[in-house]
Amino acid sequence: MPSLRLVRWRALAIVAATASTFLVLASPGQAGQRTSAVASAATATEANVIPFMKQQLADYANAVDGPFENGVWTDTDPSGDCWACENGGPATGAATLYVLGGASDHALLAEAEETINTAIAEQQTPDGGFTPPAGDSQPEGIATMFFGVEFGTTYRLLAPYLSAATRGAWQRSLAAVGNYLMTSNSTTYYVNGNINLGMTELLWLIWQATGQSQFLQDYNNSWNFILDPPQSKFPGSGWVTVQAPTQADGSDGSGYFTESGPGGNGYDSEYSSLQLDVASRLYLLSGDPRALRAANMLINMEMPRVNTSTWKLDTSNGTRHTEPDRYVGFQTSSFATLGLNAGRSDLIQYILPSLEEEEIWYPQPYQADGGVFRRAFGNSIAAIALATADSAPAYHSMVGRYGLYGATSSLSPTTASKPAGPHGGLTKTKKHSKRTKHTKHKKSSRHTFRGR
Repeated sequence: MPSLRLVRWRALAIVAATASTFLVLASPGQAGQRTSAVASAATATEANVIPFMKQQLADYANAVDGPFENGVWTDTDPSGDCWACENGGPATGAATLYVLGGASDHALLAEAEETINTAIAEQQTPDGGFTPPAGDSQPEGIATMFFGVEFGTTYRLLAPYLSAATRGAWQRSLAAVGNYLMTSNSTTYYVNGNINLGMTELLWLIWQATGQSQFLQDYNNSWNFILDPPQSKFPGSGWVTVQAPTQADGSDGSGYFTESGPGGNGYDSEYSSLQLDVASRLYLLSGDPRALRAANMLINMEMPRVNTSTWKLDTSNGTRHTEPDRYVGFQTSSFATLGLNAGRSDLIQYILPSLEEEEIWYPQPYQADGGVFRRAFGNSIAAIALATADSAPAYHSMVGRYGLYGATSSLSPTTASKPAGPHGGLTKTKKHSKRTKHTKHKKSSRHTFRGR
């Protein structure tokens, strides 16, 4: 018999499934209805992030930080630490720039297509997963998720522009990824919150690409699992509510998915920031109120640890990063996603200052070859650009042309963005041990950035 907390949000899953016929790139429930203040912030953000993305992608493609050759994004680091990061992030970035630029720069389309086609041909194994090339020790399951969510997002953006043959090949490849996740039991083994949430996002993208109802069921099952995995097998794992919200969207609550490491099983602020980016993009693309609730509660959990002058996140005494007095750069798309698209006006003030600081970090020599930043180029920077889309006339034209704003759905975006039920799903409460806060910031000649 399902627990009460699961019963409470299964009704929400039905709303989410219907809502997921949308490609929500502006405000779920508010598309075309932004206030002047929000519209102004979106325009300013777009004017900042698009030129930055163009320059950074060009650097990745040429000898500065690359090059991009034969469908592979390379870097000057011979260790090749994260193939999935180095290729997935730029593919999503190229697709995002192509769509938001009015589908006029065909070099961007070619870069994205070549990246995905090469990965399918060279790195996808018969079992459906993606295995990194020699020298990259990332396990197949993790690499499949890291690359798969960027592949799925790239497909979601470019589907109207792909040839029928390419579209079919990508759909078959994504279906094989979905089958791999099921046969490998990847979504029923609690690894860590950021990994399991990423697999959940991937299943939504696979369902959207293939239209196969089984993947929708798998997606909802994955939500069920990550919220409340069997405690007999994964004790203490899953969702933890720290401050129970009174609002259905979780905007006045806080919580996190557990991360396990040397410090035990619980809260790790650095890896919670990764969870935040996954939840934010999943909401942006799907309008799923479960993702919105998670993103709202995660950002509320993180903000007390963020220095808004330096944009460093205090990661001290986490379960995976146990060191005291440790700080990393806070990279997030949540300010733009939630501030511009989910009514979080309190977050709008942070969009440009945090983005401008992150843009300073990107070209630094010690980050140019980092998988962390290349992955974030897709799941964070590109997501910020997509979050501004309501202010992009060229993109609006594309939306109207291809009917991507839910024209075939009987459920309005407004309905989809207002979940039914008193708690919306993320209600599991566990004991949260408060950790010591440090106010002294470590001095360093180098930035330290979040792990992936």
